[in-house]
Amino acid sequence: MKSLCLSFIAVILCISFGRIANAIDLKIACENKQDFPTVMGNSNKILKKNPGMGVEVIYRLEKKLNITIQIKRFPWKRCLAEMQKGNVDGLFTASYKEKRKKCGRYPEINGQVDPSRRFTSSSYALYRLKGSDVKYDGKNFIVKGKVGAPRGYSIVDDLKKKGLIVDESPNTLNDFRKLIRGRVQAVAALEMTGDYYLMVNQDLNEKIEKMQPLIVEKPYYFMLSHQFYNKKKVLAEQIWDTIADIRRDPGFQKLLKNYFHN
Repeated sequence: MKSLCLSFIAVILCISFGRIANAIDLKIACENKQDFPTVMGNSNKILKKNPGMGVEVIYRLEKKLNITIQIKRFPWKRCLAEMQKGNVDGLFTASYKEKRKKCGRYPEINGQVDPSRRFTSSSYALYRLKGSDVKYDGKNFIVKGKVGAPRGYSIVDDLKKKGLIVDESPNTLNDFRKLIRGRVQAVAALEMTGDYYLMVNQDLNEKIEKMQPLIVEKPYYFMLSHQFYNKKKVLAEQIWDTIADIRRDPGFQKLLKNYFHN
């Protein structure tokens, strides 16, 4: 009887350790510069309070799919490079660019990117110094000089296609400082990021204004590495499906208000 009990315990332990060994542990990258409200703080670490809506999605994915996700923060271009190499399993968040498909996968349907499984939609706006001669003529933005924009962001190529001269920098706050110093004549930024800096910084708010119309609106996605998708296709599709469910959750949308009142 004793040997039977010991055998039973051994089987249970093997099953338990097997489950631990087979636990799914993912590494997801995001930028180490603040991208309001997706990820907060200029840091290599995740903030404990109000870490960002993209991080909030990660926390919910862990619970809903019973997985563990480690978040790694790098400069944006390195995020893409680490995903392409398979050193991380994915990243958040990225707008659709055809050339990024060599780095990883977007959610797709019938071979095309699937906007219904986006994380969010964000707009890019152009900002200028109050009283400057930067204007919109009804068709194009007229900028006699350089436009600041975050390095590696999709808006850089969009601006170049419009014939504008782009000065790339690490982040939008850096661009705004260049604008005040006269080193650039306008700044292209994600609208929520730009508006946030104007809201929390009185000096910027007194000198800079947002222009209309918006430059462009784009859906933003969680991307997954080709290596991860090839090994865990079912889980990958579940991740994108669950992100869409989280985005539509009224409770999740309500959480966004915390980032405007703290």
